[in-house]
Amino acid sequence: MKRRPVLKGIGGAMAGATLAGCTSMFSGDGSAELWHEFTDSEEETFDGHLETFNEDADRELDASGVSNMDEQLETALPANDGPMSFTWAHDWIGVQHENENLYDGSDSFDVDLEGTYTEAAADAVQWEGNVYGLPYAAETVSLMYNRDMVDEPPETVSEMVDIMEREGEYGIGYPGDPYHYSAYLQGFGGVLYDEDADELGVDDDAVVEGLELIRDAIYEYSPNDLEEDTNLSVFQDGQAPFAVTGPWNLGDLRDAGIDVGVAPLPAPDGGEPTPFTGIQMWYLTSRLEEADDAVRDAVLDWAEWYTTTEDVATTNAQEHATIPVLQSVVGNDDLGDDVGAFSQTVDMGMPMPASEKMDAVWDPVESALDVVLGSGGDPREELENAAEQIRDSWK
Repeated sequence: MKRRPVLKGIGGAMAGATLAGCTSMFSGDGSAELWHEFTDSEEETFDGHLETFNEDADRELDASGVSNMDEQLETALPANDGPMSFTWAHDWIGVQHENENLYDGSDSFDVDLEGTYTEAAADAVQWEGNVYGLPYAAETVSLMYNRDMVDEPPETVSEMVDIMEREGEYGIGYPGDPYHYSAYLQGFGGVLYDEDADELGVDDDAVVEGLELIRDAIYEYSPNDLEEDTNLSVFQDGQAPFAVTGPWNLGDLRDAGIDVGVAPLPAPDGGEPTPFTGIQMWYLTSRLEEADDAVRDAVLDWAEWYTTTEDVATTNAQEHATIPVLQSVVGNDDLGDDVGAFSQTVDMGMPMPASEKMDAVWDPVESALDVVLGSGGDPREELENAAEQIRDSWK
């Protein structure tokens, strides 16, 4: 199950992560392999970083782009196959720990987490006293607008609606999954799942109000399709003035010829957008337990080099609007306006829960969105049904 369906690549020339790179996903030969789901634009930058690392490394690393990362890991790692390290947001750390798919690097790094990275990033890579990787960026979704159609980005949803009604065949491309919609589902004080309090809020009045806003003020102006490819395509093709997506798609959208601006998410009347935020990290997998010393050292060196090298953090920010979490780079004035806009939206948000209990939340909520937006179902009824499914799964 994907919390953030597809995310990487929007079809055609923009299709990104599908087994690019190395010869085989399932190596089984002790190779030091990294997995990722980067878009074409991101992968080009990543390849440059990997080449730089390998020039001075005692043991070269290989890399593969994969699709359906969660499903591939679920199959590969229990069979002692797949990657030694992979990159994804921090929200998988709880379930991967539960599945015994991770390697504790607590005693393996020469880096002081709290002194090197932001507090949120340092916290994100730790679970139950273990360090399961190192962080390199913060991210969330934000508003993108076509500068050829929009002079100034809207600050409120009402202003955005006014623009959507007069510009383009469609108003907005907005993928219809709980991760992308979290900003407005939680925009009136609700929380889908409060990890600290261990409380489910899917059926709270505030979340119902958020879904009603999505139905009436956002989905109505979209292609009436929940799929990411369809929604980003209308923006890429110049048919919509707005899209909501993350920094991972920014480079490919610009490569497609769109003059893209980035702005914080507009505020709903009486509320504040509260999107889920993520910390991108290089996870350490259980394959490192039995890896050759040279392989293990190379992977650990990679994680530390990638996440502490200022040029890597700066290049990723300038080219892909990823938000640095390396303290020596945070706040650098040379990172660009895109990073500033995404940073403002990150400040509005809340970290994705990393508890394995959150894994049971995504699918029922996505089904509720599908019924309400796709079939005209009642928001309260469908969210109550979703909450009942989630609570039953937790028993």
